[in-house]
Amino acid sequence: MRGSHSQNGVSAAQNEAAQTDACASYPSSVTGCFPSGKTPRDALRLVQLSPQGGSLSYIHKEDAMLAAIICEYNPFHAGHAYMVGEVRRALGADVTIAAVMGGIFSQRGEPYIAPPTCRAAAAVAGGCDLVLELPYPYSAARAADFARAGVEIAAAIGADVLAFGSEVGDLTALEARRARLDSGELRARAAALSAADRTLGQTRAAALAYEELYGGEDLAAPNDILAVEYLRALARIKRRIKPLVIPRVGAYHGGMGGFPSASELRRGYAARGIAAFAGEMPDGALAALCAAADAGLCPADAERLASAVLLRLSALQGDVAAQARLAGDRAALERLLAAAPAAHTLSELFRAAASKRTTDASLRRAALYALLGTTEEEIAAPVAYTRLLAANTRGCAALGGARAGFVLTKPADAEKLADGGAQFRQTRLAERAFALCFAGSYDCMRTSPCIIKE
Repeated sequence: MRGSHSQNGVSAAQNEAAQTDACASYPSSVTGCFPSGKTPRDALRLVQLSPQGGSLSYIHKEDAMLAAIICEYNPFHAGHAYMVGEVRRALGADVTIAAVMGGIFSQRGEPYIAPPTCRAAAAVAGGCDLVLELPYPYSAARAADFARAGVEIAAAIGADVLAFGSEVGDLTALEARRARLDSGELRARAAALSAADRTLGQTRAAALAYEELYGGEDLAAPNDILAVEYLRALARIKRRIKPLVIPRVGAYHGGMGGFPSASELRRGYAARGIAAFAGEMPDGALAALCAAADAGLCPADAERLASAVLLRLSALQGDVAAQARLAGDRAALERLLAAAPAAHTLSELFRAAASKRTTDASLRRAALYALLGTTEEEIAAPVAYTRLLAANTRGCAALGGARAGFVLTKPADAEKLADGGAQFRQTRLAERAFALCFAGSYDCMRTSPCIIKE
């Protein structure tokens, strides 16, 4: 348990009272947290884009429960706020909710819509207490590695519970699915199907084998795919973290009620601009994204990387050794290499490389890995650090329970990591590519965590 003490003249009782008051206001806008005379856009810009400096004092709260949510928040919307509220309802008002959020590139191999500090500020505005980064390359990895890395971070910060969404919404059913997917019987049948039909990808072959052996289930539901991977990862770690399943509400492409998906909101933004977000997310989350848009930092445009990606693929032509070192689907890389000479944009590249055997996400990840030289060894390595992106008073208090040196609050701290900062430098390279996706100027090394004081 986390011990109780006070710093800077703040008593444990005063801190607990302040945290309880803050909890009562969620989910809410962060408008009331801004300096007098400042609008939400002005204040968020001041907090997020100010140079690094100073340090944080942590106040431990005895017996505080810490619940982690591994997420992308691309962007944070009303459905995410609903899930945060459900976690708080399930675990009690005193729970601290920590989001382990993908920072710069997503599981699809695409840049997130806005910089991590902006999206993290939106998450705190929507009810989270603490937002930590799931760094590259884990944020842009396939489901198994994304989940494993997120669980490693949750364990390192002392999480007691891992909450996640699910289309099935039932832990027993998800555990049963995990056992079936891990069975030798299914693996053998999937391998046989793949050998018989070379157009079948690994995922599709496993789905067909599952249907033959156990009956039809929707194995493509994205939250359930990750839920199974979270359960696998939780079974491997030493720390006992309890899973909490939150049933998903709403459809992914609209038309069935509930909440819109993040992908639906991004499509709306492409068609109508920031107005597409109005009414679909907490006011404070909208203010954070408006601030980013004003600064030219929303939305990110992957096409700005087209020349760099195409040049890198050209350089890889014929270099078998360099190709072999790269992470990702080998068939996807081969199709990208074949399509690259005739392509002028990323859209043309992915359209020409598409096939039944390779998913769009695997093509985009392969292109990103080629650009950044990302290897399987780098993705398989344990997570060396996480970075503080945003927090309120309660979230700052929870950081005292994290593994010493694991949470970075400023870039200079990376040199003290066990790997000498090697993993951080890899992320830094990826962030240079991420910065090129914006019309505005962005440099993570000059961006502070967003600390909201109630």
